[in-house]
Amino acid sequence: MINVFERLNDGKYTIYFGPAHPGSGNFGVKLEVDGECVISARADPGFLHRGFEKLMEYRIPIQNAVLSDRICILESLAWNLVHAEAVDELMGIDVPERARYIRVVLAELSRIQSHLIWFGVISAGTGFDTGFKIAFGLRDYILDIFEMVTGGRVYPAGYICPGGVRRDFPRGAKERIMRVISKICVDEDTTVLEKLENKVLKDRLEGVGVLSAREAIKLGATGPVLRGSGIKADVRRDDPYEVYECFEFEIPTMNEGDAYARYCVGIEEIKESAKIVRQALKMMPDGDYIAPQFRKPKLHVKIPEGEVYVRNEVARGEGCVYMVSDGGDKPYRVKIRGPSFLHMIPVLEHLLCGAEIADVPAIYWSLNVCPADMDR
Repeated sequence: MINVFERLNDGKYTIYFGPAHPGSGNFGVKLEVDGECVISARADPGFLHRGFEKLMEYRIPIQNAVLSDRICILESLAWNLVHAEAVDELMGIDVPERARYIRVVLAELSRIQSHLIWFGVISAGTGFDTGFKIAFGLRDYILDIFEMVTGGRVYPAGYICPGGVRRDFPRGAKERIMRVISKICVDEDTTVLEKLENKVLKDRLEGVGVLSAREAIKLGATGPVLRGSGIKADVRRDDPYEVYECFEFEIPTMNEGDAYARYCVGIEEIKESAKIVRQALKMMPDGDYIAPQFRKPKLHVKIPEGEVYVRNEVARGEGCVYMVSDGGDKPYRVKIRGPSFLHMIPVLEHLLCGAEIADVPAIYWSLNVCPADMDR
């Protein structure tokens, strides 16, 4: 157990910015400080969810579809999709076109609600409590959609599963989704969050936690963290999956590389996700929502021998699954690569060196981390 406050030589101290702090989730950082300045930082992922990858090796794909919810509770449907695509590719499943469109709609709604969480917690971490309340209020509308479509609000119980999705859109789902998108994005160029922008929030984020493009690449950053440093990289555009090649959308970037730039990229991505959802709903074809062999699946189906590596653009960056089969009914090996771990261990430690203690929460939440993703 690390002491919360420990005095060192030469008037320096160690402070544990840890799980008891509202700005850190279950994650902790041991800070060595000199006065108000952070000299060094050592990250501690903590203990939350353990052994997902090993658990998957003892379960069949339909069970793992449910387990994939827990990889990152802040965007469960996105990780449902990464897992489902790995199984689809390994088993050679031809996913129906309608199912692909439904998957994209749910994945983008998941991205929007995840970014709303990000806006909420960074607002709370910098003293803008109104932003927190508004963001989580808007997120509830999307959770209502998840409940309507999947049966669950936070955990969709493997709604996006191998072969497609567990069930088709219920009656009225498209209209309800469009209404909710209109609540969040008052038009194509403005979100409710932009109208709420607070001067104190901006002052707390601008010029703080600057990450250059060179450093971002070197430290393994992806997603909004990388794009906030000016690198225009997005798996949806660079290596399209599902039906993303059918849609028109931009990849927002900022060149400043500070906490405010990362925050602005997140706001712009909400608008781009809304564009994708509108297009997907308009273009969605009729047909099956799941491959025929999975409509009434046998529980223990042999997985062809082989290996696959699948990557998606989840809300926090690049999410990947490496899966190996030895020909049995369970995967022989599963390895998950989430974006939050690299953002916390090398990136956060790098950005905190030389920062003020008061800026630690702002820098931490500007990286948009998911504690569950870090601690598997």
